Amino acid sequence: MLFNSFEYLVFLPAVVLAYWLVPRQVKPVLLIAASYFFYMYSFKVYGLLLLGLTVANYVLGLLVSRFEQHGARRLILIAGIALNLSTLALFKYTNFILDSINTSCAWLGRFLAFPLDKGVCISDLPIILPLGISFFVFEFIHYLVDIYKGSKPVKNPLRFALFASFFPSQIAGPIKRYQDFDKQLDEKPEVTFELFASGLFLIAQGLFKKTALGDNLAPIVKAGFDNPNLMGTLEGWLCITAFAFQIYYDFSGYTDIGRGSAMLLGYSLPENFNMPYIASSLKEFWHRWHMSLSTWLRDYLFIPLGGSRGKEAQTSANLITTMLLGGLWHGASWTFVLWGLFHGVGLAINRAWDKRLAKAPALSSVANSFVGVSVAHVITLVTVLCGWVFFRAKTMPEAIGVFTAMFTPRAAQIDCAVAHSFLNSPVPAAICIYFVILASGALIKQLEKTSKSGVAGANLVPGLDLKSLATPTAVPLPAMVNIGISFFIGLMLLAICRGESQPFIYFQF
Repeated sequence: MLFNSFEYLVFLPAVVLAYWLVPRQVKPVLLIAASYFFYMYSFKVYGLLLLGLTVANYVLGLLVSRFEQHGARRLILIAGIALNLSTLALFKYTNFILDSINTSCAWLGRFLAFPLDKGVCISDLPIILPLGISFFVFEFIHYLVDIYKGSKPVKNPLRFALFASFFPSQIAGPIKRYQDFDKQLDEKPEVTFELFASGLFLIAQGLFKKTALGDNLAPIVKAGFDNPNLMGTLEGWLCITAFAFQIYYDFSGYTDIGRGSAMLLGYSLPENFNMPYIASSLKEFWHRWHMSLSTWLRDYLFIPLGGSRGKEAQTSANLITTMLLGGLWHGASWTFVLWGLFHGVGLAINRAWDKRLAKAPALSSVANSFVGVSVAHVITLVTVLCGWVFFRAKTMPEAIGVFTAMFTPRAAQIDCAVAHSFLNSPVPAAICIYFVILASGALIKQLEKTSKSGVAGANLVPGLDLKSLATPTAVPLPAMVNIGISFFIGLMLLAICRGESQPFIYFQF
């Protein structure tokens, strides 16, 4: 079930209404049932997979906590991690490995002038990737590792089942920490107007980001990556910039909808984005982008590898290894591996540069000046955009084609559809509306407040805070009128800017 589908718009109100009507003891059971219905809506059989992994990790967590011998606890932990990773590998990487074997044999056969490609041809298996498996596998691993380190396990199986299946974060995160989620179950759920207003606002904002902004950028990106050889330099940069904002609005929009849905049920989910494209270094970018994943990679991969405790060469190797595996986590493709490697090398260079600045006060003074920070912003943004080429490209030739367009001075060919897609999309109209809104003097004071942080810490689309649009400070309105006007403005903007519905990008992971 997709967050931007009609089914979800029926499903969520029904669940929220039932949740607040049933007794407190029944609420977890209701949410578990709703979460499994949500997960099994498209592929029913994979509900059994989620259930099986939930039971296995629940039992393994209890075993890890009960054994006092370090060796036994460590063995159980290794078995649990192996179970989760092997399940992920089976569904996500089997065909990737088979394709890589076929490609390697074909390449080796050509190199040795021997027809290995004819002797080795392994067909792909009919495997459908379970939705959200990368996310809930990481949550299970985090749970087992923290139990091993001394945290208390969840003894109530229903509480653990709810942590594992909670539908607002089930398919594409944010990646939850069980300690933060479980303690919310001890709090008495209370329904308040502020809670509902904040949750509905996050959902409306997420739908706007996804439907009006992200989906309308998708055709521009597709036109460029489908025919990179037709793009000129300007079109190449327009294409990858469009993708940078598409994936941001798509993923942060999903997060807003998920966090808003959880809020309607009285739960809080972690933030995942904090205006990543204003970062002035690659390190800062990863402190702002997909924060629940970056902190997971830091705590459960980078630090266990040795973190920054060793020599600089070892620290750089740890950074590169962490990001390379993080790239592979995103998708079973060599382009994702290269994307992770690209960011790993970039972070290692970033760290070396920071070390250099610490030893050179004069250079540090220049770097921290207005010009120095501005240059750092540009370098960081260009680096991130180059990384997105690997992320979006399906094959290496496609990535090379886009890079060639970006860095080779040339004009677009007459058949290039990137600029045409841009000019014929609602995006220019949305940009015009955006600047008209910003120019409205009545909203400037509101913008100063709301552009810094949104509801529950979520990033607002600058200038498109529907509440501030509906109620300028000079004209206070009753709460229900405020919500009604906000809803009307939201529908109007969606009607103007709505594009062809696209699946959420991170659903494929």
